[in-house]
Amino acid sequence: MTHELRFLERVRQGVASLLHLPLSAFGLYAERETPRDQYALTLREPYPLVEARLHRLGFVRNLVSSLKFRDYAAPPETSVASWVRYPDGALASDDQLHLALFVGPDRSTTDVYAHWEPSWIRHPIRHYRANDVDAEKGVERTRALFEREGVEYAVRPADERLAGAMATAENGES
Repeated sequence: MTHELRFLERVRQGVASLLHLPLSAFGLYAERETPRDQYALTLREPYPLVEARLHRLGFVRNLVSSLKFRDYAAPPETSVASWVRYPDGALASDDQLHLALFVGPDRSTTDVYAHWEPSWIRHPIRHYRANDVDAEKGVERTRALFEREGVEYAVRPADERLAGAMATAENGES
């Protein structure tokens, strides 16, 4: 089912890009930077395989999430998908584990960024204000979950994760 939702993911990305500028005039947003401290891990799989794995781990695609980007990449890079996991189920959880996926420089890996935050279902205003976002807790929970489930991952420094993108920009390629 995850592949069937990719079309909706592309729609979400397009709508968020169109809405961000008008919303920003009112102090709102549809796009948001993903800080470096939210980097959790890199999986040695392309993102379609990662998405299938996330689905099996109890995550659901988050189609209402703002569009995430890492602006320290050259050029700025947009996430390919947003996923969320509710520890006590969607309607009962006060908090959620939110993951943003970015394609690795060679397209055969996936960088996973994570944060722990109020559930957008139970606490939409607290969630949107993003005052209670905890990167450290999100990273810890993501790594612990993947370790518990036997999912191998690497933790790579930013210069290695972004090396392909940076080299491409320096060579004037796109």
